[in-house]
Amino acid sequence: MIILGIDSSSVTASCALMRDGEVLSSELVNNGLTHSQTLLPMIKRVVEAAEISVCDIDIAGITQGPGSFTGLRIGMSTLKGICAANNTKCVGISTLEALSIGVCDFDGIVCAVMDARAGQVYNALFFRGERMCDDRAISIADLEKELKEQKKPVILVGDGTVLCYNRLKDTLPVTMAEEKKRYCMGTSVAVLAQKYAANAIDAEDLTPVYLRLPQAQRELNNRKELTNK
Repeated sequence: MIILGIDSSSVTASCALMRDGEVLSSELVNNGLTHSQTLLPMIKRVVEAAEISVCDIDIAGITQGPGSFTGLRIGMSTLKGICAANNTKCVGISTLEALSIGVCDFDGIVCAVMDARAGQVYNALFFRGERMCDDRAISIADLEKELKEQKKPVILVGDGTVLCYNRLKDTLPVTMAEEKKRYCMGTSVAVLAQKYAANAIDAEDLTPVYLRLPQAQRELNNRKELTNK
């Protein structure tokens, strides 16, 4: 089975091709350009490096959130175009679960964190490869309380790593994943796409998972609440 894994949920973009668990080719881009400029050319390079055709891809996996609203939309649109043209099934993957794969051998709690602004992070906890909670938006203060109750060593992964480490290092046995493992990798997405292959759906049915409303919508709702008071 040939699987394409794509991530465009944060400042980096990544994709990879795997055949029966073996990585054929992969690439990560972190050059400051928007994903609309980098994603499709990167996928093209990865496919060419693997010496296959897009038509050979059996399943495509993509991070469907949480993450950057714009990045998620670009990734979804790109993947839908590829899959619709070739009738390829898709699997939506949690960005947080994909982040956890890179440090899944850690003997303790893997704490995947993405900066959600306003004192919050998008977060999920994992222990020995198993989920401890659903994906959520949570304040760093509440996350600290929860981790204290677990009384286990913690490793942070994701773009919220430094932010959380600076808040938690004085009260918890917490470490940071090495920098290259803080990024979401296309290989991790492909691994999870294979794991959840039974959940594959048509590309047109794939939707982003934001966890929170966009900031513009939140501000609009707040103004409406103030007007109605």
